[in-house]
Amino acid sequence: MTYIELINKVLIRLREDTVDDLSQPYTQLIGEFVNESKREVEDSWRWVQLRTTVQVPATAGNSRYTLTGSGDRSKIMYVINDTDDFEMKLANSKWMTLQFTTATTQQGAPIYYDLNGQTNGDSNVDVFPIPDASYNLNFNMVIPQSELTAISEELTVPDYPVLLGAYAKAIAERGEDSGLSYRDALVNAEKALSDAIAMDAINTPSELIWEVV
Repeated sequence: MTYIELINKVLIRLREDTVDDLSQPYTQLIGEFVNESKREVEDSWRWVQLRTTVQVPATAGNSRYTLTGSGDRSKIMYVINDTDDFEMKLANSKWMTLQFTTATTQQGAPIYYDLNGQTNGDSNVDVFPIPDASYNLNFNMVIPQSELTAISEELTVPDYPVLLGAYAKAIAERGEDSGLSYRDALVNAEKALSDAIAMDAINTPSELIWEVV
């Protein structure tokens, strides 16, 4: 569903006229509610639609890399050293710092990783041991979609919970006027989100199984 379609569906529920652009202040407000609801839905689950792999070409002697395009709301699911075919481990930040401050810092195939700050809004990661050659590291991540701005932009996550969430916010802003109450609208939005998460989880059943490591 596009940005303008989401806005118009909210306007219809508010018994307002639909629009073709974002020129009117009230339309812009509804657009803000759509983006707020979108963010809440994105942050509530590891949606399959938001999963991607950020490939990092590690080079000899360099321990820090930027996950370009990750943004400040991304989540790392797992990391694969694709060159040597094994899963890397998330390390404790204090332990990683100690490794880099020793007199003889170990070099070899990267086994551990740790988040360490940002560069231009994208996450930085440190890897250890420091690469002794070239390695391909695959960071499998959940990266939320950028805020919707153009009317033709397509929403990535399920649209129904975003729509109902935006509608609930609009009711809260304007007050109840003999239509659906804010409380009922919020309950509907929460149920839609819960149902969407349950449907998405069917695609990755193994992630719901806890294993003793």
